[in-house]
Amino acid sequence: MPYLPAFWRDIGPYLPPRNGCVLLHHTIYFDGHGTGQALTTLLVYLGIAAALLIVLDLRRPAAAVPVDATEAAAMAVPIGATR
Repeated sequence: MPYLPAFWRDIGPYLPPRNGCVLLHHTIYFDGHGTGQALTTLLVYLGIAAALLIVLDLRRPAAAVPVDATEAAAMAVPIGATR
């Protein structure tokens, strides 16, 4: 990575694309040895994404069904009716 600017060279080991390649490479060629940092980084990103999605889902208001629409749907077809 000598051709990258200093900023990208410094943060590169903590970004998912590089760690995905490192994890795959070390799994195939080194029988899984040396995959700890790559796996940890990917799991941290997965955990942060899951936590963010859970928070966003909890903050979303539930869709309200109007009472009159519910009653109208219940009255549309009588119980036991056939075609």
